[in-house]
Amino acid sequence: MPQGRQAIYNLLQSRVSWPPVVVPFGLDPYGWHGARASYRKICDLAQERCTLLPKVFPLDKPLCMENADLRIHNEEHTDDRGNVLRVRRLIGGPRPLSTEEIRNRGDLAWTTRKRWIQTDEDLAAFLEMGFLPPAIPDVESVRAKEAQVGERGLPYAEVSDPFAAVCEMFVTEDFYVRILTERPRIEALLSLTGERILGSIESLCRDTRRPFILRLIGAEQAVPPFMRREDFLHFEGSFYRRAAAIASRYGVPAAFHCHGPVAEIMDDIWSLGFSFMEPFEPPPRGNVSIADALKRTAGKGVVFGGVDDVLLSTGSPAEVRLAVERCLEQAQDSGQPYILSQSATPFFDPLTDRAKDNLLLFLERALAG
Repeated sequence: MPQGRQAIYNLLQSRVSWPPVVVPFGLDPYGWHGARASYRKICDLAQERCTLLPKVFPLDKPLCMENADLRIHNEEHTDDRGNVLRVRRLIGGPRPLSTEEIRNRGDLAWTTRKRWIQTDEDLAAFLEMGFLPPAIPDVESVRAKEAQVGERGLPYAEVSDPFAAVCEMFVTEDFYVRILTERPRIEALLSLTGERILGSIESLCRDTRRPFILRLIGAEQAVPPFMRREDFLHFEGSFYRRAAAIASRYGVPAAFHCHGPVAEIMDDIWSLGFSFMEPFEPPPRGNVSIADALKRTAGKGVVFGGVDDVLLSTGSPAEVRLAVERCLEQAQDSGQPYILSQSATPFFDPLTDRAKDNLLLFLERALAG
């Protein structure tokens, strides 16, 4: 089967052939990964033979807000070990509010050290600010990535959902306690945040005027086992339905992302209007096999994933080969749209020899079909 952008479009039209579309999930040969020597062989193979969905972050703005009367002041400091500390302060609000993050040397991801909301007064301050204009998306970043990837694939534009965005404003345990003890206030904050994010999604889909995939993340914090399916639909159902409808209106495919067990919500996701669902981690981290996912989806969307990224970091070549072959066997005779991928973006640098060899083996075996 041909790889690249047209292969994605074929799947969206339920045109399936074999071998499957193979995506090295999150790999960006034109950005962070391509600039690192330990990813060179993987990037070369991916550019030559795979379908690429490099991630881009057009709404990478704190709190997804844009307001002339409020601004966020950023400070960054690098210590003598190469770790970067970033402090963000909200200027112009009813009280001093700030958050702190750290990125360790060599890492791609940030870790939060201090949350925006630590007291009742902090929560009251955010509610007092009411509705704030949504952030203006960085459409140029999506356009630039689309030009880089070309016919090899599409940009994967990542946006956090309101539940994840609000949860990240609190210490996690405090957030879930407040859902039980202060539900109206949390719902009000979710509503305000959701309207901002939807406004930004509308601008992103309307103004980019280049092909891309909208990827919504954060649902794993609102689904079983953290919360009941009914709670997920209560807190997130309307947002996800509206986001998918906005994307559809502008011809943008929408992808739903959720780690872990998704059996209880899978049918709901297709009914909400999404084109892709990922990453379908195998047991024990997930609870839906690729065979079951394809059978239940029945062409309503594209099943995406199947190989646990932890296995690629820690497993043996035999285990990696078996995991890929299991996905291939379960998908080959289904006749359903499927993307074979690992479940998360590799972001350690330098990669260990084991991880590098396993990633290369995974791609070679997947491409062989």
